[in-house]
Amino acid sequence: MNYYYDFSEYLTLKDKIVWTENRKLKYSDFNFTIDPELKNLDARIGLHSRFNTNDPILFRSHTVFEPKNATISDTTDPRDLRVAQVKFDLLETYRRRMEKEVNSLRKSNVTELYPSDFDKMHRRYYSDFTKEWLSYSDSIYNIQTLERLEKKVKTELK
Repeated sequence: MNYYYDFSEYLTLKDKIVWTENRKLKYSDFNFTIDPELKNLDARIGLHSRFNTNDPILFRSHTVFEPKNATISDTTDPRDLRVAQVKFDLLETYRRRMEKEVNSLRKSNVTELYPSDFDKMHRRYYSDFTKEWLSYSDSIYNIQTLERLEKKVKTELK
């Protein structure tokens, strides 16, 4: 990342991995745990956005991975990294949809926007992502399901 929207964005992003096409997750991005309660991995990801609703609308968003809070218990199953990566990539597709919605608001010259409008949009896209991700939760380690989702996400990211 070349620059930050403001100091607040810097403070938020400085210890996170911001999604980029070429940056793939590695085992070293996770904290290793032997906690028997942990089921394979906990890939902590999120959306971060900063905005200004004044004319012109200023909006920046990022899909982020939180290494401090991400844990993995098995480094012998390569599906773990694939599952974490596809989750990260899937959230990026939702972030891009959110950006498209913001761009359409810019083009339509909307004059009455409030910070709460962007907060609601942010929550809605994250909620939609969560619903889709949870729809895979019972079968994401099934190789056919994983490959199907990887293909879908790859297509959307083109």
